[in-house]
Amino acid sequence: MGVCTSLQGVEIMEKVNRRSAVALGLTVATGMPLAALATPAAAAMYGPDEGKEYHPGVRVIMLGKSDSMISAYKTIQLSDTVFQPGSTWPDEPMPNDMVCTVIEGELEITQGDKKFTCKPGDVYSCGKDTHEEATNKGTVPAIMRVIDLLPG
Repeated sequence: MGVCTSLQGVEIMEKVNRRSAVALGLTVATGMPLAALATPAAAAMYGPDEGKEYHPGVRVIMLGKSDSMISAYKTIQLSDTVFQPGSTWPDEPMPNDMVCTVIEGELEITQGDKKFTCKPGDVYSCGKDTHEEATNKGTVPAIMRVIDLLPG
């Protein structure tokens, strides 16, 4: 149980003296910044031959697949696409609806006439049959995490 749920209620608070409450507060306060700085994934976590290469310098690593609880979709699928510096996923129509986020590096995304830079934490979506191109113009690998929404 987390700190918030385990310290609910007057009964429990009566058992916590002031010194232990201060110590607990300092522990939580000093631990939070470290947790906030943690990176969800790093390009180094993938070997150079891991996954499947779809385009030069662009590899897709499948992470998981599950039945969907969203009525419009039968299956959801999670993957990471690793872009080496200078690599591009060329303009192609999207095979299905998807939600994407960059978790490392930066990618220049072109969707039709719209162009934007996607940085870590940025989230965007693609619709089935819309066109998209993604390019890593940086000097470090970039990772795009993709949630594919697959129809029945």
